[in-house]
Amino acid sequence: MINSLSLRSNYKTLKKFTYLNQASLGLVSEKTATSMIEFLNEIAKHGNAHMSDQDEVNFFQTLRNTCCRLFNCNSRNLAILSSASELLNQLPYLLDLKKGSKVVLVKSDFPALFRPWQAFSEKNKLKTHFVDENLNVDLTSSIIEIIDNETVAVVVSYIQYATGSRIDLQRLQKITKKLNIPFVIDITQAAGAIPLDISKIECDAMVCSGYKWLGGHGGVAIAYLSDNLINKTPLMPGWMGAKNPFNINNDKLDLAFGAKRYTQSTMSYISLKSLNVSIKEILNLGIQNIASHSENLKKYLLSSLNKDKFKTLNGNEKLLSSHIISISNNEIDSTKITKILFDNGIICSLRNGFIRISLAHYNDQTDIDKLLSVLNKL
Repeated sequence: MINSLSLRSNYKTLKKFTYLNQASLGLVSEKTATSMIEFLNEIAKHGNAHMSDQDEVNFFQTLRNTCCRLFNCNSRNLAILSSASELLNQLPYLLDLKKGSKVVLVKSDFPALFRPWQAFSEKNKLKTHFVDENLNVDLTSSIIEIIDNETVAVVVSYIQYATGSRIDLQRLQKITKKLNIPFVIDITQAAGAIPLDISKIECDAMVCSGYKWLGGHGGVAIAYLSDNLINKTPLMPGWMGAKNPFNINNDKLDLAFGAKRYTQSTMSYISLKSLNVSIKEILNLGIQNIASHSENLKKYLLSSLNKDKFKTLNGNEKLLSSHIISISNNEIDSTKITKILFDNGIICSLRNGFIRISLAHYNDQTDIDKLLSVLNKL
């Protein structure tokens, strides 16, 4: 019997549903939700009666310090944002793009990564070159094959949101470093689910939303920025990005040192405070323990899934994530299957024609058995 890694009682949704959808809108634990309610009732709703100007500034640094423990990086390189798109939309204008003709993207990647470059290319001589994800071919190799001297940037998700394919960051960064090509990585579908040591990854920017595997709510995101980027002027500088945000003057553009300058304005402090709590929960569980847990659940699922009916991704297991599994049926449309699962209280996602199954630390073998009991009867 594979037991859950975390207390299932900390996730009330599991009393009614079999939740296999953390990759979409992730469950928020009772501990994290309680911290949000307490903050709202005790501090937020009272305006400045219980919250000083300095308290507002400190909220960001507290979260930044906790994220440093998660990613093993220096706080000066971490920016706190209201969304990952807030930074992704600035990067085409901030990166040092050499002379060339194309930016390399993945066709099936999340649109927040490629839409900024599509918009940028409308007014600049730049082509968006999309790599197709062939389910039987290593995606990393497909990306490397089309990188050349005309490539001005590579923008990709570490874990593909629809299929769970994993990019080999070490192989890819060797190429981008050799050719001096800016490298942007989205780790939204990886952070909190698998170990990430940012100190060993050479990139220009790395972004992550806070409301999926990190267990937070919407309204806050994290970004790691290279030493080069943290010294640049943001395309959209805000008042909170100043050295002393509440020491307001118009003498000069007095930006904060490091990635702090990329924080634009007043944010959802409830989300900031709660994300700090949820990340600490993850750290207490242990990222490697979480990754091993999902791997065990995946093996159990695949060993019992009817292979005659369902197709899963093939290829090198090292390049497939353990926490996101995408399957499809040979005869029944995935949309119909997703509805059948929902009618049976099983929450999954439909992404790019696949049924996407998320395996989180709160899931156990009974969740997989419930899923299998429906799938194998189809």
